[in-house]
Amino acid sequence: MITPEQLPSQTFEPLRYGLGAWTEHIFFAYDLVAQLRPETLVELGTDRGESYFAFCQSAKENKMAVRCHAIDHWRGDGHAGSYDDSTYEDVVTHNSGNYAAFSTLIRSSFDEAIDRFEAESIDLLHIDGHHTEKDARHDVESWLPKLRRGGILLLHDVMVHERDFGVWKVWLELEKAGRSFAFSSSPGLGVWENPPARPQSPLLELLFAPPNEYKTRIEGYYIARDQTLRAKMARQWQDGSIRSAPMSKETVIQVFWANDGSYAEERSVSVRVGHESWKETSTRLPVGEVIRSLRIDFFSALTTIEVAEIAVEAGATIYRATTADQFTAISLGGDCVRVALDPFRLRITGIDPQLYLPPLPPIRSGEKITVRMRLRVLAEKA
Repeated sequence: MITPEQLPSQTFEPLRYGLGAWTEHIFFAYDLVAQLRPETLVELGTDRGESYFAFCQSAKENKMAVRCHAIDHWRGDGHAGSYDDSTYEDVVTHNSGNYAAFSTLIRSSFDEAIDRFEAESIDLLHIDGHHTEKDARHDVESWLPKLRRGGILLLHDVMVHERDFGVWKVWLELEKAGRSFAFSSSPGLGVWENPPARPQSPLLELLFAPPNEYKTRIEGYYIARDQTLRAKMARQWQDGSIRSAPMSKETVIQVFWANDGSYAEERSVSVRVGHESWKETSTRLPVGEVIRSLRIDFFSALTTIEVAEIAVEAGATIYRATTADQFTAISLGGDCVRVALDPFRLRITGIDPQLYLPPLPPIRSGEKITVRMRLRVLAEKA
């Protein structure tokens, strides 16, 4: 049986982390590639490359002959939020500077890219696309013929039951069809062997085995590595070095809506923007209830944010702020301070800054609600 002390990730120092919902699995990703030693690796849904570049870093540091392929249109979706070309440009820069010898970025839909790969030609396939049951099922059914017998499928978000996520339903069916294991903490990662069963690496054989002491130790090891990485990120926020961390090149704008003043993640949508230049965002809220209030959060690495306009539209414009008097009516909460009103400027001081718009007239259920902003994010030096 393999023990944590024998895992290649013991010496792994990730170059990309803290970029999304994959952070807790990047140490497993490193070990999986190091032991599986795939010849062809394909990822569907790369976004900022947290998972993909963990695979690539393992391939490079463990000196293996592999071709890696990342497939994404790099525009975002209803679950990940939309974003501008800053994301793609950052991924291209990181890829060309570190993995160009064996890694290819394919900017297209999954369906458009599928004919690039022969049947049963992929050794490791990671699917992390749009997360509705319909789309997840389509991706799995379309791409499984490309996975070799005994090849490994990774399926992300198998433990998310909120909103309209339906990957978990597809995963329940896969579990019945081949050897599998799932990391159970939300959002969850499913690991599945394309049957028939074949001898696998020591790590996979252990994960596919019934519960035992060694398996518990391995799972505990990955939890501990994730906790250590998150502690590092917390220190980076405290000492200011987060400004040069991997997540520092973009800002996530998250819009929450509420009827009773209670805000929750499942009633929010996000958009992501690059820094320095002026950006115009337009965020459609998929609201199925009457709403009376909006909150806007910024996940931004100790930056200064200058806002020229905030507008809320529901058929007509029902709220708009462009002047100092109008911006004065916006309340601040969490980790931010107002440094100017003309122009409206905020300094982000921590991980959870919040803007509360003034009370809105009740917006009826079924209205098409859009939040528009014009802003720029100015990075500060560490």
